[in-house]
Amino acid sequence: MMASKTHYTILLLSAVMASLFTGSAAGVYHIVGAGKGWWMAPNKTYYEDWARTRNISIGDKLMFLYRSGVYNIVEVPTKELFDKCSMKIITNRYQNGPTIIELTQQGPRYYFCGVGKHCEVGQKLAINVSAVAPPQPDAPNTSSATTSTGAGLRYLTGLAVCVVSELLM
Repeated sequence: MMASKTHYTILLLSAVMASLFTGSAAGVYHIVGAGKGWWMAPNKTYYEDWARTRNISIGDKLMFLYRSGVYNIVEVPTKELFDKCSMKIITNRYQNGPTIIELTQQGPRYYFCGVGKHCEVGQKLAINVSAVAPPQPDAPNTSSATTSTGAGLRYLTGLAVCVVSELLM
C-alpha cells in the first residue's frame, strides 16, 4: 500500500512541477476544485461554484488532481448528457490521475466522474471556454509581474505539498 502511495505522490509532484515550469504564454493552469482537487464534492454545487469564479479561455489548462482507480474524468459533448450523468456518448475518458487537459476550442465543456454515483452527488464540472482571456485591469510592470508569478509558484508548490501530505496520511 505504501509503495502505491509513494508512486502516486511522485506522479502528482511531477505533474504539478511540470506545469509550473512551462512557459507563461501557455495559458493559465486551473486546479479544478482548488484545494479540494477532483474528489467527492462536499455538496452538489461545489464544482459549479468553483467554475463561476474563473475566467477560462483557449490555451488554459485544467488540472484534475485525483487518485487513479478511485476517480476518473468523463467528458461528454452535451449539457443533456451532463445533466443526466449519462455515458451514452463520451467525448473523452481519463483514468490516470493527475490529468491535465489543454483547452483548444472555445465553447462549453462538460466533465464528470463516471465512478459509482459520484456525478449524481455533485462531482461534475461545466465550463465555458472563451476565445481570449479577459484583459487585466492594469498592465503590471515587470517587477510586479515577477512578484505575481513568484506568488503563483509559491501557491501551487504549497498546494502540492498539502495534497501530498493528505495522500500520505
